[in-house]
Amino acid sequence: MSEIISLEDILKQLYAISGILIDVYDLEGHSVARYPDTGAYFCSLVARNSQGCERCGRDNREAFATVREEHKVHIYRCHMGLYEAVFPLYHYGRLAGYMMTGQMLEKREGAAEEVMQKARQMNLGSEEEIAEGVKKLVRIDLEEIGAFVTMCRVCADYIANHHQFPVTATGTAKEIIRYLEEHYREDITLEGLCRWFGYSKTRLNQLFREYTGTSVYRYLMGVRLTNACRSLRNSEKSIYSVAVENGFSNQNYFSRQFKKYIGCTPGEYRRNQEREGGQKA
Repeated sequence: MSEIISLEDILKQLYAISGILIDVYDLEGHSVARYPDTGAYFCSLVARNSQGCERCGRDNREAFATVREEHKVHIYRCHMGLYEAVFPLYHYGRLAGYMMTGQMLEKREGAAEEVMQKARQMNLGSEEEIAEGVKKLVRIDLEEIGAFVTMCRVCADYIANHHQFPVTATGTAKEIIRYLEEHYREDITLEGLCRWFGYSKTRLNQLFREYTGTSVYRYLMGVRLTNACRSLRNSEKSIYSVAVENGFSNQNYFSRQFKKYIGCTPGEYRRNQEREGGQKA
């Protein structure tokens, strides 16, 4: 039987080949593995700047969201003008985390100066520190990025197929919540969720209830009704439109569920809100 290569060794070998920083994140965006573990020099300049940290965090969140939605590698330019790539990591066929490679400087005239100018504007360090940071960046042609991405994709598949990524039930429950809150307007079924996350109905409901204290169905109903209430308060849309836009199959079903959970019909809720608003005014 062949020896399984550890996650740490995979990251080391990728770095040895490319010189590019590799990060692995869980579904919450927390780093669980990195090589080199000290990060890159340019990364350290950004990390000690509050604005730089905030922008990096936003870039990461947006990239992770794109990967969650598209389930494929996402290549983009970060706020510093450097190329980064995020790969989905799977556990038994379901999304479990992300592998990120970053801070690749495009090999073209003027690219380094553009990055240095951004660094100066954000006061990332002295002129010498900025110059040193940019000097240490890996320069890569856009065609070479494609080849590197292919190599990383193979490694990501290896990590997934050999279950080298740590996964918790809590992380899966949080991912289900995120999915419900992003897709509540759509036709969501328990069967569909099971196919998406790779669990049986019993196991999926069990781990979700352990984390939230309620069922998937009731949580989804709560998300839909919360957003429906917001629409009723803040818009003049018809009851039918509010129902359909919040994932209900028809107005009658919407009204029954609204009465069951909120205690009044959608029309009564809207009139009550209007009266309260008028009294406050």
